[in-house]
Amino acid sequence: MIKLHSCYVKDFHGKWEMGRSVTQYNLLLVVTKGKIVYWVNDDTVYLQKGDVLFIPAGSVRGGTSQEEHQRYATHFALEDHDRELLPILGEERYCKTTIGAFEYFKQRFLLLKHHRLMSGPYSETTCYAIILELLGIINYERDKWKLPAKKIDMAEDIKQYMLEHYREPVTLSDLAAFTGRTPNHITHSFKSVTGLTPIEYLHHVRIAKAKELMCDKVMPISEIADETGFCDQAYFNRVFKKLTGCSPTAFLKGRTD
Repeated sequence: MIKLHSCYVKDFHGKWEMGRSVTQYNLLLVVTKGKIVYWVNDDTVYLQKGDVLFIPAGSVRGGTSQEEHQRYATHFALEDHDRELLPILGEERYCKTTIGAFEYFKQRFLLLKHHRLMSGPYSETTCYAIILELLGIINYERDKWKLPAKKIDMAEDIKQYMLEHYREPVTLSDLAAFTGRTPNHITHSFKSVTGLTPIEYLHHVRIAKAKELMCDKVMPISEIADETGFCDQAYFNRVFKKLTGCSPTAFLKGRTD
């Protein structure tokens, strides 16, 4: 299982520089503001807001910036069998890409940081799932040029629609009306791009939003269910446990312990 050794958000003001050294752990770096120049082995990598950099353990890395910037980062170790889960984990070379659904990616990273700090009974498993999702998104963004542009554009439009309407009772018929395509075509195309059906993706968006509310506000679970577009609390509870491995009550208890 992937083991996190650190996960943080840092703001840097003015000039920053880090000398070249061998990184002990795998590094996932997300630039959320400003610009950075990174050195990875013999390559110079230019990063700005929206860019993500994955650096495998054993690489020589360093960096510099002449301006204010913010970045999210996590260091983690891999077991040998983890390398079979995603191509970028098995290639043992750095990967830089730009994330299309950047706000969603940031939310998931912040949730990773939250679970890392919470250290509850399910935190290790949840962190493992989230970091695999983040790495999967990076792999998809790197490889999506292989898919037809029309499929990618439609999937991105649907994802944006869901982020804007997740509080509402979104159906495949709504998405069909939005895109001008049939429900079957939408489901097949969206899954070929994202690996999830539209409704599965919508559940992930809603549960991510629910966790944000649990972390930031004191609200009854029934209100959180309503706020995130679920038709009733029992349904919300089932989906929450399916995607996180714990009930909303257990998640809240872990947050407050």
